[in-house]
Amino acid sequence: MGIQNLLRFLKPFIEPIHIKRYSGKRVGIDAYSWLHKGAYSCSMELCLNSRTDAAKRHLKYFMHRINLLRHYSVIPVVVFDGCSIPCKSATEHERHRRRESNLMLAKEKLKEGNVSAAVEFFKKAVRITPSMAHQLIQILRSESVEFIVSPYEADAQLAYLSALDDGQGGIAAVITEDSDLIAYGCKDIIFKMDRYGNGEEFLMDRVFTTVCGGLSFMNFDKELFTGMCVLAGCDFLPSIPGIGTKRAYSLVAKYKNLDRVLSSLKFDKRYQMPEDYSDSFWKTVAVFHHARIYDVETKALKPMKPLEQKHLQSLNGDLDLLGPDLPPSIAAAIAEGHLNPVTMEAFNYLSAAESCLASVNNAAACDGIDKNETQVESTQESCITIFSANQASEEYVTVLEEIAVDQKKYVKEALALGKLIAPSERHQVVEHEIDRGMVPDNNPFKKRKLEGGKSEGRESHMTEPVSVLTDERSVMLCSSHESQESVKSKPKKRVFVRKDKIQKSNTKDSKTQKSEKSGIFKFFRRL
Repeated sequence: MGIQNLLRFLKPFIEPIHIKRYSGKRVGIDAYSWLHKGAYSCSMELCLNSRTDAAKRHLKYFMHRINLLRHYSVIPVVVFDGCSIPCKSATEHERHRRRESNLMLAKEKLKEGNVSAAVEFFKKAVRITPSMAHQLIQILRSESVEFIVSPYEADAQLAYLSALDDGQGGIAAVITEDSDLIAYGCKDIIFKMDRYGNGEEFLMDRVFTTVCGGLSFMNFDKELFTGMCVLAGCDFLPSIPGIGTKRAYSLVAKYKNLDRVLSSLKFDKRYQMPEDYSDSFWKTVAVFHHARIYDVETKALKPMKPLEQKHLQSLNGDLDLLGPDLPPSIAAAIAEGHLNPVTMEAFNYLSAAESCLASVNNAAACDGIDKNETQVESTQESCITIFSANQASEEYVTVLEEIAVDQKKYVKEALALGKLIAPSERHQVVEHEIDRGMVPDNNPFKKRKLEGGKSEGRESHMTEPVSVLTDERSVMLCSSHESQESVKSKPKKRVFVRKDKIQKSNTKDSKTQKSEKSGIFKFFRRL
């Protein structure tokens, strides 16, 4: 990422700084640089599409730094990468190949049980996708943090914003880890900012006005400086073998003309310059000066700077090398975070699919309820936050949807309530168990039952179902001996006697007892 060893070469011009120096100012943030750093702490979870909280550490990492800036009254302006421009396709293809290779090695180490080695490979395999970026965009929206999605390179968008005045929506500095911003001509860059706000500041004006560590760029202009960066090698064009940052600086400082530098390299037998290198070189310089960006005022794409004639000639009229032009409506939708800049698909379509999936899962859960039970549903408005690590279709969105609360415990409570309020039917037979402690020992019905149970080989201590009539005027006296086949079976025959008949028989017995008593007393009475 960036121009190799450029920061080390320019270290004499870099000074330590704390972010509070930019209090009250707008500062741009290269979103993918922070997301990459945050993803290292959860690389395995992201690569394996885990749904755990550990897979969200990169979002917490990012928001911690956003809150740090706001703590020091720094106004953050987050800029996301868009689609890759054509001249970077070879670099992206090679990076993709390396990531896939590291992912395979990581999974192999994980199967072997070597987790520490697997994590190191996962760190090299993790990538930041537009879907993951959209998760962060949702959080930034909720926190009222300004953001913009670049149509192509975020570095170009940040460099463009740094060239604007404050009244035009410009930014005072850029926080990043990518040294490509130097080649874009960004005037103020903060590298390697830690969690406490300490970083390293690079000022373009300091480079052109001072001499540090034996290095002097006082005879350089911005085009020569950009040409030196391209010669050293960048994402758009690899360097000639044997040419690094120091050698590129020496050649440009010596010839002070980029055409002469290319001519000297072409005839120098120490270097093997490809035949099409000069053509690719000028196209790359044109990209660093005129890459297409999004203009917030016009809501359309335009070059960073007006195209110069020599750069038009180097491009041979193929302006798509700066990034293909897009209709204003699409460019605005991408910049505002509504469209995926790579697939051109709307992010809300993906979130709608997630909602459908959630409803399907809810329906499947409801199928587990007994069909004979009454289902009681209540609806409520709820705010559902969806976190996913799926890089293709899972977003961090806040969706207001109507959900059904349909749990078994609520169904059971409803059924119990229904039994309490339902009208009871007369003559309904209800079976229950009789506690032996509640029955007197001299109960003739119990004695007969126990004796009958013993005669059939049953255990006398077992409880038996007894029918009870809800009609107060009738009671059950007993069951016939053959009315029950087993302990668990229900009685086949029941003898019911009206309560008024029982009362009549009781009065008749009492009368006979009285008459018998009177006859005995009459027999023993003294004459």
